[in-house]
Amino acid sequence: MTNEYRHYHPATWLSPDKKALAQTAVKNLQGWQDAVEEIKQWPGYAPQPLWSLDKSAAQLGIAKLLYKDESQRFGRELASFKALGAPYAVYMLLADAVEQQTGKRPTAAQLRSKQFAAITERVTVCVATDGNQGRGLAHAAKMFGCRCVIYIHGHVSPGRKEAMESLGAIVIRIDGEYEASVKRAKEDGRINGWHFVSSTSWDDFNEPLPRHVMNAYMVMVEEALEMVPDVDKVTHVFMQGGVGSIAAAVYMGFAQKIQGKMPRFVMIEPLQADCLYQSAVNNTPTPSSGNLRTIMAGLACREVSPAAWKMLDWLCSDYLAIPDEWVVQAMKTLADGGGDVPIVSGESAAGGMGVLLNMASHPELRGMLGIDAESQVLLFGCEGATDVDIYKDIVGQEASEVFARQAAASI
Repeated sequence: MTNEYRHYHPATWLSPDKKALAQTAVKNLQGWQDAVEEIKQWPGYAPQPLWSLDKSAAQLGIAKLLYKDESQRFGRELASFKALGAPYAVYMLLADAVEQQTGKRPTAAQLRSKQFAAITERVTVCVATDGNQGRGLAHAAKMFGCRCVIYIHGHVSPGRKEAMESLGAIVIRIDGEYEASVKRAKEDGRINGWHFVSSTSWDDFNEPLPRHVMNAYMVMVEEALEMVPDVDKVTHVFMQGGVGSIAAAVYMGFAQKIQGKMPRFVMIEPLQADCLYQSAVNNTPTPSSGNLRTIMAGLACREVSPAAWKMLDWLCSDYLAIPDEWVVQAMKTLADGGGDVPIVSGESAAGGMGVLLNMASHPELRGMLGIDAESQVLLFGCEGATDVDIYKDIVGQEASEVFARQAAASI
């Protein structure tokens, strides 16, 4: 067992030069309000909770600890913020297709009713995924009536594969890592005329599909901004990494809302999948040199999203690569509650809490991150139990048991 970690605080944080490099991407993402308003009208939409973990904050020696909980976004079957992005992108894609053929733009309700099935069923969407993005895309294809092909790599769990297949997707497992599945999905999509639906952008979010995905993620950000008691008092916002897209959306949303001093925007990654940390240290997009073997399955990415990286390179204050053990500890602690509301936090959602819990054994972390008794920390828990068997193996409890205790505690 190792308790090693890596930390980097770039001297160029918030620099005008970095801001200038990010501006095209930021400008291309300014139209998110239409996506937010659309998704709020969908069946099953409900704002997801922001928990105030006061007992934990006291134990950690900070003023406030807030946790934005995405574990039941559009139900426990989807269980992550990814249930926002792909469905909205598919809705926009199919609405465009119908409008092109009929001259009239359909509503989401009309697409759900399969009124235009003769058009939509000829459209195929595809993606490469560690699980959550694929599940969201499969759900969208089933809901709106198109075909879906999903590519997964060798490390994706059988439970996550079956969850996508149960939603009607064709799931193809390939040899190699996540990036190999991305390459295969994009190439097959190009050959077959399929639509690759991902938040990863190579052109500053100029292409519509990645932009639609990112705009939909702002539902989570807007909810958090509305729920935080005083946004300007937040001193630290923790986000998990991956290719960097959702973190870029979160940091951008907060940066545009904050009136006073900018909070520290802290990035969390696995030690074995630290492409954002490596990119920061090298001051250029740099692949992770790790083996990508981590329980944080949704973060096991070799390379950054080029467009998201420009935004993070400007806004992100701290990059932390942490061991899996910290996440296991955090998942168990959040599930137990310890006097706070119990929370179901998935493997790719608990990293921020893992860092806070390990400040006790690594007191230098407090100083590095600028955390003190006045700090108000916001954690984004972007997934719940996306594989219930893995969750139970790690936490020692069924996710349903934790949800039941949560419901009892929040009455």
